[in-house]
Amino acid sequence: MKRNNLATLNELKAISNIFHSVLMIYPEAELLNQFKEQNLAKDWPRLTNSKRESQALDELSRFLTQWSDNNDALIKLKLDYGTVFYGPNTPKATPWGSTYLSPSQLLNDSSTIELKHFYAKHGINVKAESNEPIDHIGLIMAVINFLLGKMIENPSNDDYRLVLTELLETHFLPWGNRCLQLAYENSESDYYKGFSNLGLEFFRYLIKTFNLKVKVRNIYR
Repeated sequence: MKRNNLATLNELKAISNIFHSVLMIYPEAELLNQFKEQNLAKDWPRLTNSKRESQALDELSRFLTQWSDNNDALIKLKLDYGTVFYGPNTPKATPWGSTYLSPSQLLNDSSTIELKHFYAKHGINVKAESNEPIDHIGLIMAVINFLLGKMIENPSNDDYRLVLTELLETHFLPWGNRCLQLAYENSESDYYKGFSNLGLEFFRYLIKTFNLKVKVRNIYR
């Protein structure tokens, strides 16, 4: 992409921030009300104009249209998030990279250590309120947001673009697609189905925009 295409970078930064909010924590009424008031599904940037993107926006629109800040509905959505990403039994779409990249599907395995070293090398400090492994998909969305912000602040400096490229090609996209595919297949709500498919289209757009060559890695889930 052109270095000075700041409008595109700002769009991608805003999207990554939304995905951080959606994927990092259990849903809260305040965020859902904000999405509804902002008419998020209508104003979502059309990145790929694909059938899947249109379907995802229809799903999200359907959910937000019927959302009425009802406590029972919120509990149901929280249960959907918890079941898909955390359990109580085996999670349907675990949010941690090492559970996809490790043959034993363990937390904090070698791929997590590789990501930790990558962050340390580039001075990236990842903080989470809870004691989450740093390869949580929501945390990585926050790092993507941070790097896009640095690219916007320093449009003539390619360093941050190169760091973002390595993060996406090596540490995230090899398993990120599988995570959101599983989330879509196992979610019972149009909210998470819609965001899962929008995430997949977001990844597809990143690959095209930054001309990424995603590393082929064995996936164990």
